[in-house]
Amino acid sequence: MMKQKLKDRDIVAGCKADKPQSQRQLYDKYCRMVMGMALRYTQNIPDAEDVVQDVFVKIFMKIHTLRDESTLISWIKTITTHTCIDFLKAKNKKLITTNIDDITNEIIDNNNKIYDGIPTEQLLKFIQELPDGFRTIFNLYAIDGYKYEEIAKMLACSESNIRSQYVRARKILREKIEKYE
Repeated sequence: MMKQKLKDRDIVAGCKADKPQSQRQLYDKYCRMVMGMALRYTQNIPDAEDVVQDVFVKIFMKIHTLRDESTLISWIKTITTHTCIDFLKAKNKKLITTNIDDITNEIIDNNNKIYDGIPTEQLLKFIQELPDGFRTIFNLYAIDGYKYEEIAKMLACSESNIRSQYVRARKILREKIEKYE
């Protein structure tokens, strides 16, 4: 593990010095992770590839602001999340707005048992099929671990709206999973 940190430290130092070889090493090492995240937010590979490109441009432009190499992965994930949201906004994909009072008779499975036994690839496909707003909020909350309040600030909408969309996203996923099983 210490060797890994030293390698990241060396790569980051090289990137800060604008060395193309270090930039390539950083890209090669973290491209798959960034692509995986981008695919969760977008619905197709070309859009995800656009996001990946934007993410690495931002990383290389802002690498000098990274003070602690041990936070590199977290820093890259944050940039990726924000870039995905910016991408969706730029594509004029409006988030679906609903009011929490509109939700009736929905069962929330608080222990995530609805996902047990579903292959990861199939679950990813179901998530990608969600409407843009639902997919974005589901990813931010359930997968990336942001709190409702943080998501509301990111997306400039109310916390109750975020909760509502998350509940609806879970309901859609639950229905897809039940049909799959």
